[in-house]
Amino acid sequence: MKKTAVSLLAIAFSASIFAQSVPSTSTPIQNLKGFELFGTASFGMFGLNYLPANGSHIDGPGIRVGVGGGFFINPCWGITTGFNMATYSTFSTIASGTSYSYTAYDSDGYPYSQQIKVNTKISESDFAYQCEIPLMLNYRHYLPSGNAYYIAGGAKMSFPIGGYFHVFRGVVTSSCNYNLPYNNLGATLSNLPWLGFNTTELSGTNGKISLNESYVASLEVGYLYKLKKTTFVTLSVFGDYGLNSARDQISQQNLVLPTNQYTGIPCSTAVNFVRLMSFGVKASWHINISGEPTHGKKKTYEQPQKSNDNTPINNTHSHMGGHQRMGGMGGMNN
Repeated sequence: MKKTAVSLLAIAFSASIFAQSVPSTSTPIQNLKGFELFGTASFGMFGLNYLPANGSHIDGPGIRVGVGGGFFINPCWGITTGFNMATYSTFSTIASGTSYSYTAYDSDGYPYSQQIKVNTKISESDFAYQCEIPLMLNYRHYLPSGNAYYIAGGAKMSFPIGGYFHVFRGVVTSSCNYNLPYNNLGATLSNLPWLGFNTTELSGTNGKISLNESYVASLEVGYLYKLKKTTFVTLSVFGDYGLNSARDQISQQNLVLPTNQYTGIPCSTAVNFVRLMSFGVKASWHINISGEPTHGKKKTYEQPQKSNDNTPINNTHSHMGGHQRMGGMGGMNN
């Protein structure tokens, strides 16, 4: 047992002496800068965020795909941009018992007050398709392995491609309070389907949503993993927040028109503000197209190499001995 302990201590001492005597060298870590191209895919919550009067909403799932490019003035700082396509969805309701009152005019130009009452809760889904142009400032912090943490912040311009609503269920009743001008007699007209005053089943109703361009603030935090010398992937979490209302104010209408036409919750007077919001996870594949990356420093250790120098053997003493023997032989000849 003592011999084993002594042997282990001797090995540990030898290893420590060897580690102190080994010279350190530098192996380059290739940190990327210059121009790069990338493709991205994102998934998460993408919503047309709004709160209807006397109702509720839940933002739904969506996806975003895109391509882009960037330029890094050094391995840490750079700017990226690109072109994205994204889908947004929201599920909303209007509570049963909700009433709306609109002023309308008959064919003779006389005003009347149209009453709309929600008999059965309205349930609706909304979908929007947007194209986006982001502009992001990036910072990367490289690790000794050559991978990196990064953070990016900036803004997007989001342009509508199309928007649609679909009603799952809902029943409304339309009636009219008529003040006849010539005899000051008030009358309420209801259950007159040929005049549009009746009960309407909204289930299955669908139509278009009119939206405007929107400015969106964006933040992203993630991890960069190198695959090869100039290719790498990133995985991140992101969040987007709309800075202005995406609803088209000009086309804003009553939820139910005098003709009992349903217009959709986002485009109606039941909503004041529609905000584009999203958060989720994002994966990207990048390629650097600027040639050789820059070099960092990584400490490594090398085994000491054996010397190849052949030191000549000193033969001075042998020559001297030879001269002495020759001298002695000369003396014998004399």
